[in-house]
Amino acid sequence: MRRVRLTKSRWLLFVLVALSLSGLAGWWYVHEGHDHDQPADHDHALHADQAELQARPGQVRLTPEAVRQAKIETAPVVLGPLDNRVLFTGELVFNEERLAKISSRVPGRVVQIVADYGQMVKPGDTLAIIDSVELSQAQMAARQAAARFNAAQQAYDRARQLFEGKAISRAELQERQARLEVERADLDNAQNRVRLLGGGGPAPASLPKGSRSGAIFALRSPIAGRVVDRKVTPGLVVKEEEELFTVADTSGLWCFVQVPEKDLPLVNVGSQAKVTVTSLSLEGFPGRVDYLADMMDKSTRTVRARVRVDNPGNRLKAGMFANIAVRVGSRTALSIPETAVLAANGEHFVFVEMAPGTYRKHLIKTGAKGAGRVEVLEGLEAEEPVVVQGGFTLKSELEKGGRGGLGDEHGHAH
Repeated sequence: MRRVRLTKSRWLLFVLVALSLSGLAGWWYVHEGHDHDQPADHDHALHADQAELQARPGQVRLTPEAVRQAKIETAPVVLGPLDNRVLFTGELVFNEERLAKISSRVPGRVVQIVADYGQMVKPGDTLAIIDSVELSQAQMAARQAAARFNAAQQAYDRARQLFEGKAISRAELQERQARLEVERADLDNAQNRVRLLGGGGPAPASLPKGSRSGAIFALRSPIAGRVVDRKVTPGLVVKEEEELFTVADTSGLWCFVQVPEKDLPLVNVGSQAKVTVTSLSLEGFPGRVDYLADMMDKSTRTVRARVRVDNPGNRLKAGMFANIAVRVGSRTALSIPETAVLAANGEHFVFVEMAPGTYRKHLIKTGAKGAGRVEVLEGLEAEEPVVVQGGFTLKSELEKGGRGGLGDEHGHAH
């Protein structure tokens, strides 16, 4: 009887232990299942969001730190007045009304260069000093003519006194007077020749060593401007009328353009223009049309026009190729800063800020340019925020995959 009770007790103990182990196993399953399943679901949702974001074409996400490092700035698309312009190309040249090609009036040897390249000069300033035998001979002839004239003057004065004292006849007085007039004419001719040869001005303050004062010719500038060309060196023997210096007023330049027949109704004398060059593409120089030819070129069906352009700071150079935009009115259009427009594979595009740190590439079709802005024909709406600085960084990130940290080694946006 005692053995039966003992067996029942053992059996009861075994059941209790089994139930306890079963409860512990259930608790462990529920606890571990919650700890592992919930993060798995969370990670799956996170990766799904990122995959959805990544699947959007042309989109870039940056961290706030990356945005700061890239110095990204945005500006809204503007709907407003934009100039209507017709575009031409041409080459900048010096203003021919303010240009002097200076040559020597006499042959000789250059003994001193006074003005160097780029030097500013005033009218009458000496550019070079030339030792000229021909000028010396002309000056000697003028001095001889002056001596003969003085002698003839004295002879005439004595003859007049003698005539008044009735010591000589009137015929003899008239003969002395005629001789005086001949010598006066010879003197005038000799002095004019010296002036024509350039020897009539004041002599230079200091003469080069070895030069004779009578043979010195000072080559002078007839206008105010800058020495833009010089073709002489000390010791060079120059010929008469040989071009030695070029002086130009560079504060304003000319640009000749060919206006097609179809554009003639739009372009007039006085039309405002804007001139740009490749090396200064972000800067425009004001100008105006001041000449339209009265004859059309029969072969090209164009009319020659001239644009005067201001050149502050001497930044434009003669010989540069230029784009000339002549203003012919205005219209209302969408426009963005030129710095916002990027190009690749023959397409133009911008980045639009969709949310802080999120940017999407928009293909656009551009129109006219002016005053640092570009007309947008397709691809954008008014007030959309476009990236105007830092676009190249976004372009690089887009090529790498669209999620950039610029310093975050994992490349995730936080």
